[in-house]
Formats: sequence, structure tokens, C-alpha cells
Amino acid sequence: MGLFDRFKKKPEADTPQWPQPPKADTMCLVLMDRVLEDIEPAAAHLKEVFGTEAVGALDRGHPIVSSFPFTIEGLEFWVSYLAMPVPPDTADIATAAKYALLLSEEEKAAFAGHRSFWMLAQKGGGTSLAEKRRACWVFSLLCAALMELEGTVGATPVNRGGLLVSRRHYLQQREMMEGKTWDNKDGFFPAPLWVWVYGTTSDGGKPVIQTQGLDDFGLPELGFFDPERPVNELLDLLYAMSCLQITERQLYRNMALVPLDEKTEAVCKQDGNILLFIGA
Repeated sequence: MGLFDRFKKKPEADTPQWPQPPKADTMCLVLMDRVLEDIEPAAAHLKEVFGTEAVGALDRGHPIVSSFPFTIEGLEFWVSYLAMPVPPDTADIATAAKYALLLSEEEKAAFAGHRSFWMLAQKGGGTSLAEKRRACWVFSLLCAALMELEGTVGATPVNRGGLLVSRRHYLQQREMMEGKTWDNKDGFFPAPLWVWVYGTTSDGGKPVIQTQGLDDFGLPELGFFDPERPVNELLDLLYAMSCLQITERQLYRNMALVPLDEKTEAVCKQDGNILLFIGA
């Protein structure tokens, strides 16, 4: 039994509550450990990767902001470079770094000490779950290309979560995307680039490890309530389950029984916009 197959729930008669309309706009920040003198080398690199026609005219009309339009696979992006750290009211990078489960101490320090950033925006492309998946897939290709620039620290999607993805991890996910398309039949999606997994506590003080970011896709967040399994195993489970939801291979529902392995089934309980799995 494959990793994804373990999470296909038993048939149920209830009408699914999800997917709901996704967040149509998509944004992401790519952080740098230096201030760039000019954005021309970055634009030139994107032209090498995606073709000359992908990159529009450069706009250097602002003293600390330079930008250019970018078009790929029918989707238009706005790419802006800001020669300053990310403002705290946009994202508290230093605090997010402290709680990032997948970052090394060196990577946490690099995020906290970043000096400039790229802001990437795609407006209106995520009109359905399939189109949101497509927009984020293409977005990931653009971000990964920028990650190849010297001095790149990593990325953070602009959503309600605190996900930070290191350059190392981002390029690893990009390798996994190689040879696949956004509508691949393998049920693969680079969920770790868009979904944050973090630890918290319930109202009753019980530990919970859950996702943040699936809501942008119009999907319920997922979590394990009072789990006994190791954190690394729970991370793998939640990313695999998130991938199944985003690719529409599996939509979880309240009161479903979900097999975690050959001997264990977890009960799915809905709590607002999150589905908690009990019994891990």
C-alpha cells in the first residue's frame, strides 16, 4: 500500500462541505541576504529559464522598488524587488523563523537577518480548486527560478500562516516537480511550498499539530489531536494528506475513518474549518 493510498477514506453518504471557492489571488515573498544593485541579472536569468518573451519591461522608477511583469503558461505575474527587509506589518519573519520545524538553526538566522526581498503576485488566477492548483504550481516554478540566484534565503507565501521555506528545501521540491505538470496523474503537488505545519494546543491544553494554508485552496485545514506518533511522522502524514486534498484525490469529511497504517484508523472530527484526526 502506497503512502497516499493509506489515507483514502471509507465511502460515506454525507454531502461534502468542501471544496469552497479558493482565494483567487496568490502572493509570495522571496527573501535575500543582500541588497541587489540592479534587477537586470535576475530578469536575465528568468529569460534564460522561461524564454525572452516571459519577462516584460523593467520599471526602475522608484528609489527602493523595481519591478517587471512576467507571463508564463497564460498566467500573468507582477514581480517587484524591494531593497529593504520585509516590514513587520507584512510578515514577522524573525518570529516565524523561531517556530519553523523544517529550518536549521543557520537557516533560521538567515531568514531573521534578511536584507531585501522580492514580492511576487498573481491576480485572479485561482478561480477554482483546479485553477488554484495550476496557479500555485506555475508560481512555484517562478519562485524556484529566483531561488537559483546567489544570495537567496528562501520564500514565504502571503497567507494567514507562518510558512518559511528555505532555498535548499524549495529547490528539493522543484526537483520533484521535474517532468510533471500541474494536472499530473500521480496526485503529486509541492504542498510543503504552500502549506505550513505547526504545533499548537487545544482549548483543553492538549497538543495539536496542524496545517495552515489549505484554506487558500478552499479546503479544510487538517490536524492531529493529542497525537502519540513522532513529529516527523506526523509532518509526513499531513503533507501527504494535504497533497491528496489539493489534487482532489481525496476530500476528507467529518466522522470519516482514515487508515494511518495496516493496524490504525483515525477518526475525523470537524472543528470549524479544521478537520482533526483522533487516534494517531
